[in-house]
This record gives sequence, C-alpha cells and structure tokens, in this order.
Amino acid sequence: MKHIFIYIILSLCFFSEAFAQETTNETLNQLVRAAIDYAPRIKEQQKTVLMSDFKTKIQESALKPQISTEASITRIDPVAKAQFAFGPAPTTLQFQPNMNYNVNIGGNYVLYDWGKQFVNIEKTRLETNLAKTNVESLKTVYAYQVASLYYGIIYNLRAIEVQQEQLKLVDANGKIISNRLKQGDALEFDQVSSQVRYNNTESRLTDIQTQLERQYIYLSSLIGKDAHGMIPAGTSFNLGTADLSVEGALNQAQTNNYDLKALKDRDLIASSDVKIAQMGALPNLVATAQVGLRNGYVPRINGEQPSFSDDFKLNSVLGIRLTIPVYTGHRGAYQTEVAKLNREMLKYSVDITNQTLKRDLDVTQNDYDSAKSKLNLSTNNIKQAQYALELANIRYQNGVSTNIEIDNAQTALRDVHFTLLQYQYQMALAKLEMNRLTGVKFW
Repeated sequence: MKHIFIYIILSLCFFSEAFAQETTNETLNQLVRAAIDYAPRIKEQQKTVLMSDFKTKIQESALKPQISTEASITRIDPVAKAQFAFGPAPTTLQFQPNMNYNVNIGGNYVLYDWGKQFVNIEKTRLETNLAKTNVESLKTVYAYQVASLYYGIIYNLRAIEVQQEQLKLVDANGKIISNRLKQGDALEFDQVSSQVRYNNTESRLTDIQTQLERQYIYLSSLIGKDAHGMIPAGTSFNLGTADLSVEGALNQAQTNNYDLKALKDRDLIASSDVKIAQMGALPNLVATAQVGLRNGYVPRINGEQPSFSDDFKLNSVLGIRLTIPVYTGHRGAYQTEVAKLNREMLKYSVDITNQTLKRDLDVTQNDYDSAKSKLNLSTNNIKQAQYALELANIRYQNGVSTNIEIDNAQTALRDVHFTLLQYQYQMALAKLEMNRLTGVKFW
C-alpha cells in the first residue's frame, strides 16, 4: 500500500505541474542564452552582418572624390627630329625627349549620377538588414532546439521516476509471492513470472536512461558544456507563453515569423534591383582634375640636354566629362525584366510560406487538442487503474485470485501513468511548435 500511495502522489504532482499557472522558466532561458552565446554558426552568421556594413561603406565611398597619384618613366625611340641649315653645320631640333618623366596627383568626382549611387547604397543597407534577420532566425532555431531537448529531458526524468516506482511494485509483489511459495500457497511459476517482469522493467528503465543520456549529449553540444544536473528535478513543461489560436498565431506570424521577415527583406532588395536596372541608361557627370610635374617642354637642340628648371614644368588638367549610354544591346531592359520577375517570384514565395504556415499551425493545434482530450481521459483512468490494483492485492492476499491478476493490474497502472506523461509531453511539444511557427521569443 505504501507504493500505491507513492504512485498517487506522483500522479497528482504530474497533473498539477502540467496545468500550473505559466511563468517564465529561468533554467530554460539560461540554457538558450548559453547555446546562443556558444554557437559557432551564429558567430559565423554575425560576420556576414559586419561584411554587409563594410559593403555599405564601400558604396558610400563612391560619393567621395577618388584621388590617386602616379609616377612614370617612359623611353621612346625613335622621336621626331628636324634639321635646319644654319651656319657651317646643320642644326638638329628634337621636339620630344627620349626619356620622359611624369609625376602627378589627380582625382575624379561624380558631380551627378541621377541618384544611381544612392540606390546602390540603399540596397546594401537592405542586405545588412537581411543579414541581421538571418542571425535572429538562427538564434530562434537554436532556442527551439534547446527547448525541445529540455522538454525531452524532463519527460525522460519523469519516465524514469515512474519506471523506478514500477520496479518497487514488482519487487514488493515478488516478495509476497516468495513468502506464499514458502507457505505452499503459490507456485514456482508465479515466482519465475515475477522475476521476468522485474527484468523486463529494468530493461525498459535502461532504455529510458540511454535516451536521457543521448539528449544530455545533444544539449551539451549546443551549450558548449556539460548539461548534466542543469535541469532540476520536478521541472514542469511550462514554456511561460500564452496559448494561441490558429488565427491569432497566423496574424502574429506575419510580423514575427523569421521566414516571412526574410522574404520581406528580400522583396525590398529585389525592388532596389529593379530601380538599379532601370537607371542603367542614365548618364554620369564627372569632374576631373590633375596637377603634376613632367619634362619635355623645351626641345633638344643638337642633342643638348636643357636645364632642369627649363625642361621640367608644373602642369595641371581640369575638365568635366558627361558619359551618356547610347546603345547597349537592350541589356538594361533585359536586366529590368529579370529583376521584376525575381520580385514576382518572391511574392509567390510569401504565398507558399503562408500556406505552409497555416497548414502546420492547423496540424499543431489538432495535435494539442487531441493530446489535451486524451489527457483528461487518462486522468480518470488513473483512478480506475489504482482501484483495480487495490482490489487485485486484496483478492490475492485472501487467496481468491492469482498472481496474473496482480500483474495485469500493475501493468495497467504503469501504462496509464506513462500515457498521462506522454500526453503532457505531446501538449508541451505542440505548444512549443505553435510558438516556433509564430516566431515567439520566449527567452
């Protein structure tokens, strides 16, 4: 009877915890934060955000003057020469030196490009937003992976408790059979059957413990440290979030679901691509300036090298250049059509995502309602199975029943406790999936 009383206490605890008022689970939050801080994939994705920021700066640099310097030495052979008959010997006049030296610094500045560069800058900023959305999406994936393992560990911890209590019941029943066998009131078959049941129960306990250890290994790999002992005994399945209807979840997902967020970001980028393609035929107005030092300003007479001050002169160049595309083989029009088609495809992707989201929410809600309905039935079954075991024990002690009746009653009680625990677990997973699809941030 002592073991039966323990079973009753356990079942009441399971039931009360499952339907307790929801509060944020700090243990789960800590595990999620640990996984996010440790995850190499998230760190990798965060680098793409930094890369996108630098790409924006690269595009912004095009709005500033582009200044460069140049130094060159060039030898030219042959060069133009002319001979003049002055005096007793002809005079040779060389208009350009063989060795040409040039040092200059110059720059270009886009005075006006009809807004093309601003569109390119805006596109890179939108790409940065998409990279940030991808980082948050990845964090959500890790958070819900941790939560799934967290609930799996809770389930297995409780399943081990139930199985251990079953072992105690089987052991107690085996002792009763052993005593009756000594008194001649039981068969050796009953004792052997009891031992077989005990071994089977131990085997099932080992299976659950193996599954629990596997989940601890997965959780440890996510958080980067040993997860054993981090989930206290008696932890409930509560996520700490409000229940959502399918319609409410779908509406909330339009804002919070990261798949839809990413598609919206991609649509804005595609819109920028359309603008860039349409502006491809617009002209550019560029100012150029250059100042430097070069030789060759004084001609060579009879090969005589002029002085440095005469041959080398400061020089400058100022100008404005207008570039107007005239014909590019309709490339700009084709690029515009490609960009428009890409944007139309993204609109269909949004429809497909919403369609899939609605289907998954309906399935999840159905799973939750089904598990909840079965949970209510299992709660009533516990009382009946408990009463049946009490009757079986009384009948066996009075010698009016066999050990088989007790075995059946114990098996039924164990099954109904496992069933109750499974339905609680299924409800927790269904609610977790509903929140994941919606994009709820619970941590």
